[in-house]
Amino acid sequence: MAQSYYDTLGISKTASADEIKKAYRKLALKYHPDKGGGKESEAKFKEINEAYQVLSNPQKKAQYDQFGRTDFGAGGGNTRQGDGGFGGFGGGFDFSGFGFGGGGLGDIFEEFFGASISQVQAEMRITPAQAVLGDKINAVIDGQKIEFDLPAGTQSGTSYRFPGKGRAYRGNKRGDLILTITIDFPKKLSKEQEELWKKLKELDNQKKWWK
Repeated sequence: MAQSYYDTLGISKTASADEIKKAYRKLALKYHPDKGGGKESEAKFKEINEAYQVLSNPQKKAQYDQFGRTDFGAGGGNTRQGDGGFGGFGGGFDFSGFGFGGGGLGDIFEEFFGASISQVQAEMRITPAQAVLGDKINAVIDGQKIEFDLPAGTQSGTSYRFPGKGRAYRGNKRGDLILTITIDFPKKLSKEQEELWKKLKELDNQKKWWK
């Protein structure tokens, strides 16, 4: 049976956020690949980082405490590799909602090595139409140009990983960017939009697509 995340960090289930962070930092320094130790140490470091990413996030921690290990990909969705594709905006994007998070490895490097490394995490809000039909994405996030095809039928919470598009560290090296999709439903509708949504609702009820 797989070791629990609490056992991995050597803490109890009642550990506070500060205790979780302190335990992680201590173990991450001990088993960091730069310290040597080979594949066994590298594997241990990955386990430690995985445990911290879950237990340091209140929502993921609550989910883990209730259901045990599940797919804790960034943003809670399925993590997939960002693919190619070029084109312009499909319209309707709100980049003001981006949430850039450090934490994890970033904390360790900033405090003990004087450098910052991150898999920057960002949120992209799209319209329901873009989620259903797909779209061409062309954006600049944290100074990095991102281009890819958003597949039709994209679900809210789906995440894409873009290697080398995260924050810079150790000179010109960059970490990864994890981009999580959120479907932004309108709060106010025009008369025309309301009629279209009503029509769509009627079609959904007729086809019962959810069964």
